[in-house]
Amino acid sequence: LSLLSSMEFLLQQSKSEVEAILASAPSDIERISASLKSLFPHATLSGASAAFTSALNISSVDNPGNKEVTDALFVVRDEISAAVAKIMAFERFIALSNPPMEDGNNFGVTVQMMVAKYCKDTRESLEKIADGLPAYFDSRAGAYEKMPSVPSKTSSSSTSTSSSSGGKDGDEEKKSTSSSTEEKASGSTSADRSNHVVAIDVNFYFKLNTALKTILDSYAVVIDNVTKNFDKLAAPKGTSGSNSMSMF
Repeated sequence: LSLLSSMEFLLQQSKSEVEAILASAPSDIERISASLKSLFPHATLSGASAAFTSALNISSVDNPGNKEVTDALFVVRDEISAAVAKIMAFERFIALSNPPMEDGNNFGVTVQMMVAKYCKDTRESLEKIADGLPAYFDSRAGAYEKMPSVPSKTSSSSTSTSSSSGGKDGDEEKKSTSSSTEEKASGSTSADRSNHVVAIDVNFYFKLNTALKTILDSYAVVIDNVTKNFDKLAAPKGTSGSNSMSMF
């Protein structure tokens, strides 16, 4: 196959991928909307704080994490990944549909540029959100380590044996055993330590809620832009004009 034929094949493949994404968009939006309801049940941040405080075990040295926030983080991460992949498919399709540069009749090209820019800006904003997600675990782990922990018990025992011979009572052996138990608490007893952990949970609960709403809104607008302008994106010069691909 010639280079032009190969690129035309890529364009048609890209177009089919975009059409499939547009067809699945309603189910994508419905899924994200359902996740917003199931992952963020608290009406206020104060309600979330009360729930997280109740679930936090301040007397345990083990850190089981906040399941509610962690589950939400994993869903947000997956949705960002899916949205970015689909937005990149739109960007690829628009780029492959660019016509050769020429004077006049460039309105369709302007539409391509505007939609492509919105796609790029949206993708980069979602990637930035994804970059900030791992910070939750580091922040929470550091705060949790400074919380009060359960008292620790240390037990020890020792046995000593001594013997003597030739004494008044003949050979003699003496044995003595001693044991001790020490109990001590480590860490601060300040309530601010546990409040700090909860505050981190609440803060990221809010951020994740906002992030998922951002994904929903941004993705919906991208879908809307591509759908409304699909004909111009696919054929910026019109069906009778030159819409063959250009490297520039």
